[in-house]
Amino acid sequence: MIVSGMIWFGACLGNIAGPFFYRSEQAPSYRLGIGSLLVANCAELALFFVFRYAFKRENHQKERWRAVRRVEGDEDADMLNLNATAFIDLTDRENPNFEYVY
Repeated sequence: MIVSGMIWFGACLGNIAGPFFYRSEQAPSYRLGIGSLLVANCAELALFFVFRYAFKRENHQKERWRAVRRVEGDEDADMLNLNATAFIDLTDRENPNFEYVY
């Protein structure tokens, strides 16, 4: 829900700010407007790779944590069972079985 709200908020801000980048004195090329669009798209692409790296890193850290817990025979080993954490109210960081899809 938070991510959807953030995307909606960003779209609203873009719709408010966007027209100010298209100045009538720059017609018909609209260099500032097209340039701002390209910069925004490049920033979006860069964020895609940043989030992909962060998700892969987080998944790898959780996998290492689960492997250590299995080897040690930790008392929280029952939390490593997918069914044990499926319906518990845990965040993605708290749930040891949650993996990001990228």
